[in-house]
Amino acid sequence: MGHHPGVPFFYLFKGNPMITPDPIQAGATFAVISPASAPKPEKLDRGLDYLRSKGYKIKEGPNLRGKNKYLAGHGPEQLADIHWAFEDDEVDAIICSRGGYGTPRFLDDLDYELIAQHPKFFIGYSDITALQCALAVETGLVSISGVMAAVEMAAEEGIDPYTEEVFWNLITKPMLGQVLKNPSDMPNAILSNGQGEGPLVGGCFSLFNNLMGTPYFPDVTGGIMVLEDIGENAQHLDRMLSQFKMAGFFHGDQRINGLMLGQFTDTWEHADEDDFLLEEMVSDIIGPVEFPIVSSVAYGHGMRKMTLPLGANVNLNGDTGSLTLI
Repeated sequence: MGHHPGVPFFYLFKGNPMITPDPIQAGATFAVISPASAPKPEKLDRGLDYLRSKGYKIKEGPNLRGKNKYLAGHGPEQLADIHWAFEDDEVDAIICSRGGYGTPRFLDDLDYELIAQHPKFFIGYSDITALQCALAVETGLVSISGVMAAVEMAAEEGIDPYTEEVFWNLITKPMLGQVLKNPSDMPNAILSNGQGEGPLVGGCFSLFNNLMGTPYFPDVTGGIMVLEDIGENAQHLDRMLSQFKMAGFFHGDQRINGLMLGQFTDTWEHADEDDFLLEEMVSDIIGPVEFPIVSSVAYGHGMRKMTLPLGANVNLNGDTGSLTLI
C-alpha cells in the first residue's frame, strides 16, 4: 500500500496504525529469549547480571539456553518462547540474547494475533531484523533495534556509555521529540542534503533484503530506510543496493524519503584494492536523489551505537545527520 497524501504515515503496514509500547518503568520485568543462535553461557550470565544491576527483573525463556547446531534449539521451542514472552502479562519488555541465524524460519508460524493483543518492546538487531519487520507488517508493533543481552550488555569492559545512554533513554522515556545523533567523535558523512520524514524501516541489510517478495517486507514508500550489516563483502552490498534501485526505492513512485547507512562491520577491513567504497557505490548505483542520505551512522554491529525504533515516525536531517522522533 503506497502512502497517500492526507493519510498519517503511521498507517503504514496493512493499513494498521503503528503501536508504540509505553516506556518501561523502574523495576520492570524483561523476558530474555534466544530466537536466533545460541548465546555463550558466560556472556549471557554477564548480560543478565547487568540487567539486574539496573534494578530490572528477569524471566528466562524456557529455551533461552538451548542449542541445535547454529540455532538456539529447535524451531518449535524457539517459536514457543516468542509466544510465551508476549503472552505473559508479567513481562514488560522482551530482549533477545543475541542474533546469528534462523529467525526467517519462524515468520510463517508466528501467532500475530496473540502478539498484537500483548504489545511490548521487542529488542534486538542483526538476524532479529526479520522478526521485527514481520511484527511491523502483521501487527503494527514498533520494535527496538538495539542492544542484546549476551552482546553489548555482556561486554567484559562494560557496556559503552553512549550505547547505554541512548538505549535506556529510548525505552524508559517518551520517544516523541528525542533526537538521536552520533557521538561527537564519530562524525557522519552527508552524501545528500535536505530533510525527510516518514516511518523508520530496515535494519540488517541482508535480512531486510531477504524479505523482498515475501508478505513480511514492509512498504518502504515514503519511509526513512536504515541499513547496516556485518561480514558482507562489497560485492554483496553492490548487488543488494542494485536490487533496491531496480525495485524503485530510490527514484519514482515507490521512493523512500531518506536513507541512513550505518556500520558495515568486517566489510572494508578485509577488502582488496579493487573494491568500491560505500560512498562510491551509492554515487554509482543510486545517483542524485531528492532525499537526504547520511552515511557513517553510529548504528549496527559495533559496540558503540545508537538504538533505533523501527516503525516509528522520524525526521532525518541531511544537514546535521541527526534523527528526530516525531
